[in-house]
Formats: sequence, structure tokens, C-alpha cells
Amino acid sequence: MESSSISTILKRTVEFLLSESRNPGTRHLLHCLDGHSSSTQLQLMRQLLCVRVPYPELPEDVLQDIEDILFHERNRRVQMPISGIPCVAVVPRGNDRPPTNIRLWRGDITTLAPGTTAIVNAANTQMLGCFQPMHRCIDNVIHSWAGPRLRQTCSEIASARRYQDALPVGDAVTTQAYCLPCDYVIHTVGPQLGEGSKPNILEKQQLSQCYYSVLDEVDRLPDCVEGKSVALCGISTGLFAFPTKTAARIAVDTVAAWLAHHPDAIISDVVFVTYTEDDLEIYTGLFKEARASWEFPMENRLKILSLTTPTIQKARTWLLEADAIIVSAGAGFSAADGLDYTSRTLFRKHFPAFLQYDIERLYDVFGFTDWPSERVKWAYYFTHLNLVSTWPRSELYRQLIEWLDKYGDNAHVRTSNADGFFIANGWSETRLSTPQGRYEFLQCVANCTPDSYQESREFLEKALAVLDPTTQVLKDDSAIPKCKSCGGDMFICVRAADWFNERPYTKGETRWRRFREGVLSGEKGNTVILELGVGMNTPSVLKWPNEDLVRQGEGRIKLVRMAVGSHAEVPWELEEKGLATSVDGDISIALSQVLPGRRS
Repeated sequence: MESSSISTILKRTVEFLLSESRNPGTRHLLHCLDGHSSSTQLQLMRQLLCVRVPYPELPEDVLQDIEDILFHERNRRVQMPISGIPCVAVVPRGNDRPPTNIRLWRGDITTLAPGTTAIVNAANTQMLGCFQPMHRCIDNVIHSWAGPRLRQTCSEIASARRYQDALPVGDAVTTQAYCLPCDYVIHTVGPQLGEGSKPNILEKQQLSQCYYSVLDEVDRLPDCVEGKSVALCGISTGLFAFPTKTAARIAVDTVAAWLAHHPDAIISDVVFVTYTEDDLEIYTGLFKEARASWEFPMENRLKILSLTTPTIQKARTWLLEADAIIVSAGAGFSAADGLDYTSRTLFRKHFPAFLQYDIERLYDVFGFTDWPSERVKWAYYFTHLNLVSTWPRSELYRQLIEWLDKYGDNAHVRTSNADGFFIANGWSETRLSTPQGRYEFLQCVANCTPDSYQESREFLEKALAVLDPTTQVLKDDSAIPKCKSCGGDMFICVRAADWFNERPYTKGETRWRRFREGVLSGEKGNTVILELGVGMNTPSVLKWPNEDLVRQGEGRIKLVRMAVGSHAEVPWELEEKGLATSVDGDISIALSQVLPGRRS
């Protein structure tokens, strides 16, 4: 890797994979790779590896290139130490053995930090991983981050077994983890049910056997000073359709039984890893029930430990050396604070009456027009406005604003979020721009006059007086907002259509243009753009302008991009010039690790 940049390695890897592909639909891409971004090329590499069978084996130099790329990506990711995950129970061991910590965490199992002994893969009986590009099953995710050597190894194990099913249901087998941070991957196959069916006695026994087999495999692994740890996924749930509530109870009961029957086993930590909020709630309820027998208190919060990934260190150094800061915040930052527009749990909690309209997430309301009446429509929007206006101040915003305030007029926040959380948490309007609008105003949809907008607060207060808190229905039409000038329809003043009235936000846009000019001219000194949770729904609003600003900055402007998954990718040519870096992970965990003290 000393003689080639990482972008060069990526390009030649994709070229090789395309050249050996038997699919004529992909081979033509060989002639236009230069026109694709590094992010697109990386996605293409993952897709080509996903559909590639293990034989013929990849040449060693290609395997090494792929691993260089995967380690490059791994260095961006926020990795969670097991010791930072809440301990929900402690199981005493026999013969003066140290106890086993039972932990519960919602997250990506492939991001557990080095020191994790093993993670569990819910595999299929062929053991070759998933061949559907971009499929979100855990089998695909683990193989994608481990690299192609894992599929090759699994293929060799399957060939040696010479069974129709290389890995029978209930069995488990251990492999190296390759490019993953953990040491081993334990593969097991759970029972597969039909969609909506209930598991029978045999299928329940098979699922229990999976967890027994996994723990047996952990027990056989070499001992280590810190003790052995294993992270368990929800085997057979998801695509295999095993009901999560039943599967979770089997998992918890089986782990408890295995530990009771193996008092001499040295397993320091068993982590139950969930991917969804719903699954987390199920496991939380089970462990609350188990408290009576285990008699150990539950911890409610993650421990924020020191995270030392290379990109976190680089981001912290850049921010420490900066003379000016631009905070560029998107929907992912609000989500990190709890207002997650993709959360079904959040919607069920605050909008139960609207589930009947086949709306399950706040995000589903974008562009939704099938309201049965204006009264129902505005009942929803006023419920939403009330939720946002009463959202509690947060530690996440506090720590950011407290740090950012030290830069005075050399700090500016530009956000696509309409929720107004920056102002609600104490940030000054004089250092803010909101190009997508805010919930603070309602506007006339007809734009009958340039000033046909009003503060939403007065409409909200009127609506709350006639909004039934239980049924979430407006009792009459009196609260439906109408324009005071023309009597026409109104809507929240956000960029939702071509009728958007930008008038309330022109001062903020003027402030932004002046700040941007100061950054580009060098008047502001060395500037860092701290981009928080900006996705690809409207990349032309924040993401792409941020990259353009860096390119125009003559080396004085740098970009720190914090987001989850592919949204954290930065252009690799900017990264190689030392002008951009990224942190892939939960902002609520990583932000405190990135923010430094203000330099003197």
C-alpha cells in the first residue's frame, strides 16, 4: 500500500472483479470507472464480491488489495468495547470462577471492538453467505466486512463435510474473523419458518440447540487473560421468520441453562445484540423479569469509553487546530438525539391514532396525501408540532453548543433540520441558517403576499385546546389554519414543494453567505466543517456544497463527516490530500470523543 493510494487500489480491484465477471451487464462498466466516485466504486466492489462464488480462488495480490480497502473502511467505524455495553445481569460461576456478565446492546455486531472473542453469524446450511447484493441480513453484513477469505474458508469446510447440508440446523462451526475487529466468527443455522407461522416443538428445540452449540464452540476456544466474550445475534428471526418474542425467550433461557450446566466455563461476557428498537424492548422486558431470580440491578446507559479509531484522532486534531467552525447538521443528528424519523417505536408511542392510515414512521408522512379530512391531517401535524416544541433539551446539543460557543462569531450552524432544536438548546439565531425552513412558521400555500406567513405557536395553542389527547382527533374545524390575508390553505413553512416561502429565512441565508465569503477569502483562518448526520435525501443542500467548499478552500478548509454507514463516506481524493475524514457510527456516542477543548 506504500506505492499506491487507496483510491488506486480500489479502482484496480474493481477492474479485476469486473474483468472476471461472467455477467455482460457489468463488464461494460470497465470503460467508465473513472466517472464514478470512490463511494460508488466501493459499493460496486461489495456487490461484485457478494455475487462471486468462492472458486476459482482470488489471486493473493487481489485478496490483499481487498483487505487493504476493508481495513481502510474499518478505521472509519466507531467500534464499541464490550465493557461499555450495559450489564443487565451477572451470573455467578462455580469453583471461584469470575462471574459472567450478561449484556444487552442495540447496534451493529460487526462494530464490536478488538478484544471481542467471537460474534455469531446466522448462516444458511450451505455456509457460503448471502448472494443478494445490498441485502441487510446478518450473513451478508458479516461476510461483507470480513472479506472474501471468509467465504473461501466456509466453502472449504462445507466441501470437507460432504453433506447435502454442510451445516445442519442446530450445529455451529468456528472460523477466523479476517477483517472484522473480533477474533472469531461462529456460524450456526437456525430453523426456517414460513412467514406468519408459529414454531412447533421441534423448531423450538432446534433454536435452543443453536445457542447451546454456539456456547460449546466458545468454550472450546483458547482461554485469554481477560476472559472470553461472545456476541449473540437473533438467530432465525428476520428472514427465517421465527417470532422474535419466542426466539428471545428461548435465547435467554438457553444461555442461562448452559451457564448453569457449565460452572467451570470461563466466559466473561455474553452480549445479546439487537438491530431494531422493537427487539431491544423485547429483550429488556425479559431481563426485567429475570431480575427476581438473578437479583442483580439493571444498568440503563452505555458507558462512554475512550474511542481511539484513527479517524476520530484525526478529526479531534483538526478541530483543535481550527480557527473557525461550520457545523452542518442533517436528519441523522436529530435522530442521534432521539427524534428519529425512521423509528417505528417513536411513531407508535406518540402517534398511535394514525397507524390506521398505514403510516408507521414520521418519514412516511413526507408526500402523504391520503388524509380522510383536513381535520385529521391537521390533528397529525399539530401533534407533530407539539412533540417537537416540547422535546427536552439534550446533553448532545449541550456539549456541542458549549464547545462551539467558544469560537464566537467564527462559528456558524447550517442545518437542514426544521425542528428548531439548535435554538431550543440555546444556540443564537444570529449564527444560524436553515435553508429548508422551520416548524416555527406556517405559510399560505398560495403565497398571496410575500409576508403571508405566521408563527405556528399561536395556531398550535388554539389546536391543543380542541385536540383530544387520547384519540388524537380535532374536536371541530375551528383550529384548521387559514391564511389571514386570503383565507386560503396553509402549511408548515418548509421546503416541501414549489410554494415554499423563503422570506422568513432570508436573514439566515444572508448571514451564511457572509460567513462563507469570510471562509473562502481566508479571513476566518483555518476552517473545519463538522458535518453531523447528513444523508443523501437532499445532498445538494449540505453534503455536496460542503465538498465544493473544501475544494475551493486552497487547503484552508477541511471536512469532518460523521454519519452512519455509507453516508459517512468522503471523496477519497479529498481524504488523500488531507482535506477530509469521516467517522462512521452513532453520533450520540462518538461526538464527545471528537470534540476537543478550545485551543488557547
